[in-house]
Amino acid sequence: MDCGEVGLKNCNEEEKPMDNSDSKLNRREFLQKSAVVAAGGAALSSTALSYSRIAGANDRISLGHIGIGNRGSELDGIVVRLKDTKNVEMTAVCDLWAHNLERAVSVNEKHYGKSPRALKHPQELLALKDVDAVLISTPEHSHSPILKMTAEAGKDAYVEKPMGNVLEEVKAARDAVLARNLIVQVGTQHRSEPYQIAVRDQIRFKVLGEVTKYEIEWNYHGPRWRGRPEVKMIREADTDWHAWLMTK
Repeated sequence: MDCGEVGLKNCNEEEKPMDNSDSKLNRREFLQKSAVVAAGGAALSSTALSYSRIAGANDRISLGHIGIGNRGSELDGIVVRLKDTKNVEMTAVCDLWAHNLERAVSVNEKHYGKSPRALKHPQELLALKDVDAVLISTPEHSHSPILKMTAEAGKDAYVEKPMGNVLEEVKAARDAVLARNLIVQVGTQHRSEPYQIAVRDQIRFKVLGEVTKYEIEWNYHGPRWRGRPEVKMIREADTDWHAWLMTK
């Protein structure tokens, strides 16, 4: 599965339609039948074409994005590549740091022709009723709490790895998701790489014989902020440090 595609289904749960799915389905059927009748077996009339545009707008997935730093900017680029084939649009962006927020607004405006709504705190974005799904790419310590809030708001989500670093918070987020049967994916991209799958299959089918032990290392020497220009750019007046810390 492509980790860039948000909203991949939880494999252990059966997907249930949202409360308004029946009305959406009826509207789609009506518009499709109206377009066929109006076309008369030849060319679509202007009325039918306008119906088609309405149907496309109704079906479009409205995305919100919380946390638009380095990794978040990469995810924005993935959404842009999917905007036509998957009919998605970034309609709201959220970041505690004004610099990241302003940059995200500018970048998305270029790709979608209009500015997304810019919000400072996650709670503000999650209160938007028209946002269908949320991308979460904040620092690791806030993944679980924000995912829990997202689930409680009834929104599907893609959350960056790891899902969390406090077991109680991870369980709380999991329970909030399962209680509402939402679609959530945790971005463990490297596990979907072809070479990882190939090694798994070789071990599974005993191509290498009976493997009794293996070791894996992923090293990053030094703090994550080393060599990052943001360290010298950020000012307390431009962010909300206490909100960033959350419960930590």
